[in-house]
Amino acid sequence: MRPKEKLEESIAMAREMGFDVVAASPLQIKLNDGPEFDSFLRSSKNGEVDVVILTSSTGVEALVRMASRKGEDAGSLLRSAYRIAIGPLTAKAMTSRGIEVDSIPDEYSSEGLVRQMAGDLAYKRVFLLRSSHGEPILFDGLVEAGADVTEIVLYDLVPDLQSPEVRYLAEESMAGRVDAFAFSSSLSAATFIEAAEKIAPRERVIEMLNFRIVGAMGGPTRKRLEQMGVRVEAVPTNATFRDLLEEMVKKAR
Repeated sequence: MRPKEKLEESIAMAREMGFDVVAASPLQIKLNDGPEFDSFLRSSKNGEVDVVILTSSTGVEALVRMASRKGEDAGSLLRSAYRIAIGPLTAKAMTSRGIEVDSIPDEYSSEGLVRQMAGDLAYKRVFLLRSSHGEPILFDGLVEAGADVTEIVLYDLVPDLQSPEVRYLAEESMAGRVDAFAFSSSLSAATFIEAAEKIAPRERVIEMLNFRIVGAMGGPTRKRLEQMGVRVEAVPTNATFRDLLEEMVKKAR
């Protein structure tokens, strides 16, 4: 279960590792091009942004597209800020779009960023650019460390339970034809379970998952799954899809 723009690449990656893949995009992306983003543009132009944190390549694309609509170049807009990418894929997306990257945490996750960088960001004006379902640990950790944090929601993630791919994935899963599940976000996990509930009661859905290998791309996704009663076996140190798949390969051996 991956965002639409990452699905083809993710399928190829999983096949390279020996998986027979069933894939779907359970979430639609809706750009949040409104007053909040306009306020961020004004702050950037006025030199009121010390630090910018981007947490996904999807966020980078959203930033670039919305800035362009306003007649602005994202790279120029962020030139005076200290620019942090949560991981190498986000950094790659930034540089490909003309946005320089000043820092990447050693551990590619919200928790890793807070542990490594929060102390250095105290008293800084930090703008956190991400989705409507960003994990609270990043915002809360930076605030607790003394940073002045403004969260800018670049895009909304909207569950899509009606797509044929999501329905097919749920049907194949409940028929016992899926052996392992790679959940890349807490919202995609919750959306899958909700889609499967249209076929079987939640108790059966959770029971099915607990007889399979379940992987979570990060601590917050693991926590959400466990709150729903799902046993999670694979969680990578770095919250990237490749690391998640590699961890699941180890569990499958």
